[in-house]
Amino acid sequence: MIVVNHIYMEIGLYPKAIVSGGTGSYYNADNIFIVGRQQEKEGTGVIGYNFILQVEKSRFVREKSKIPIEVTFEGGISTWSGLLDMALESGHVLNPKQGWYQIPGEPKNYRVKDTDTKEFWLPILKDPTFQKWIADTYELSNASIVADFDDIDIDKEIKNA
Repeated sequence: MIVVNHIYMEIGLYPKAIVSGGTGSYYNADNIFIVGRQQEKEGTGVIGYNFILQVEKSRFVREKSKIPIEVTFEGGISTWSGLLDMALESGHVLNPKQGWYQIPGEPKNYRVKDTDTKEFWLPILKDPTFQKWIADTYELSNASIVADFDDIDIDKEIKNA
């Protein structure tokens, strides 16, 4: 079931988005994403939106993660949406000068629009260190909460207790 609920901003020194409707919907939900948006402009015209999905609660993604998604009216969701921010944070893309981006070890500099290509992103996406950084940053642990008891003789343990 998907429920669309509203948020309100808490009053205080550091306001926080609060899910309305009481705590019942908060406790019962597996995932709560708060969606914010910013206009994407070209000149004075709006050409789309940049959405930020803030993970408030999740059983699958680390809480407080922010996932950027770029959507334009012409092209829909950008294939490479949000990757530049992640690659900058992980160090797989550098920002040597204001408005310019560079892959470490390459002499060529790119503008933001030039990074929206398969040729730019495939080597980064195939890099095992980038894949590990993504998993470490966003993925929750999938280890078993209870230890594996295959090697324990339960009858023997009960007798010795």
